[in-house]
Order: sequence, then structure tokens, then C-alpha cells
Amino acid sequence: MKRVPRRRPKAGGYARGDETRAQIITTALKVFGERGFDQASTRDIAAKAKVKTPALQYYFDSKEGLHRACAQYIIGRALPNLKPSIDRAKESAQAGSKQIALGALEELLDALTDSLADPGTDSWSRFIMRGKHDGAGPGMEMIRDELSRPIIEAVTSLVATITDSTSDEISRLRALLILGQIHWMNARREEVFRIMRWSKLDNDKLSLIKQTVREHTRLVLNNIGTLPTAVPSTFKHSAAAKSP
Repeated sequence: MKRVPRRRPKAGGYARGDETRAQIITTALKVFGERGFDQASTRDIAAKAKVKTPALQYYFDSKEGLHRACAQYIIGRALPNLKPSIDRAKESAQAGSKQIALGALEELLDALTDSLADPGTDSWSRFIMRGKHDGAGPGMEMIRDELSRPIIEAVTSLVATITDSTSDEISRLRALLILGQIHWMNARREEVFRIMRWSKLDNDKLSLIKQTVREHTRLVLNNIGTLPTAVPSTFKHSAAAKSP
């Protein structure tokens, strides 16, 4: 029998079915993040979402479909805010100007930092980190293809332009380490808050993070090739002498 599409109410807002679907996704993000794809059960997700288990099959067909829907939800929320900066990064790298490339890199890093303030980021990061740790869940490939890879490629091309690097391997490694500044704060949010003695992430704290990430990134990229590549032997000997 042909399924009749659900209609939105004339007065506005969402139809009940859309609300239920959204509630299941919100709950599934938390459960997948806590237990991983293999250990999470649709029965438990349904119970926590306060719906009957058949509702998950109705909306998502299977646990795999629900995991993909969670991934698509993250992509749909994050990508619109990041894509303009990613596109400008690609254009700036092609232009070949170091100053323009550095400005585009800082803009992209700012956009990634802003994503830390999204109310859903905590559950998103847990979902992604658990998926990467377990190597499980069909939604992870979607996130890699539509979010992770475009960001890494954009930053890699900018770093290569800024540093005059001809080694894709070195530029890619530097890109990962630069992005790691924000990635670590996202992945270990509770620990960061505890260390920094923060109760919330307000605009002042976001500005502080952006400023510090920019400073660190400039220091690293501006000093490439100007610092000694090895620790002087005199320092090695003095350090060894002080060791217990």
C-alpha cells in the first residue's frame, strides 16, 4: 500500500511525526555516543525516546538507517556554517598569496571554534568519537566524506601555500596538528571545562579560544624553517646531567 505523506498543520510548526523522528535522533545520538553502534540496541533507544520500538523501523528501517540519519543530522547542522569558509579556503589556496591563505585559514578555524557553542555539539562529538574508536557504524563514512575530508583538504592546501611546502605528507600532518587544537577541545569538552574552571562556553570564552588558536597557528606557521631542526648537543648533555 502506498504510504500517504504526512502533512504539516496549517497553523505552522511540525507535524507530530516530524517531532517523533527528531526525538528519536536526539536520543540515538546520545545512546550511540555512550555505547557505540554495536552495543546500542533499538529497544533501548526507543525506551529512552519514549516511543514504541516499531516506530524506529517505520522512520529509519533499521539500526543502520538510524545511525545514518544521526550522521546526516550532524552534517546538516554543521556543514551550512562551515561550507562558506571551506570554499573560501580552496579559492585562497589557489590564489597563491600567503597572506590571503593565512586569513582564510584563520576564518575556517574561527568557524570550527564557533561550532563548539552549538547546543548539540556535545552529543555530536561523543557520537563521532565513539564511532571512530569502535570503527563501527555506517554513518561514520558519511561524516568522513562530507565533513572531515573537505576540512582537512582545505587546511592542507592552505598550509602548503603559507609554508611553500611541496610535500603533501608534511602539509597534511601540519593540518591535522593545527586542527587538533579545536578537535581536542571538542572531544574532551568536560575535561576542558574542569581544567579551565568554566561552567559554560559564552561569547567571551569563544573569543579567547579563537584568539589563542590564531596565535598558536601563526607562531607555528611563521616559524617553520626559521628554528633549529634539532636540539643542540650542549642542551642534551645539560638536560641529561640534571636527570635523576
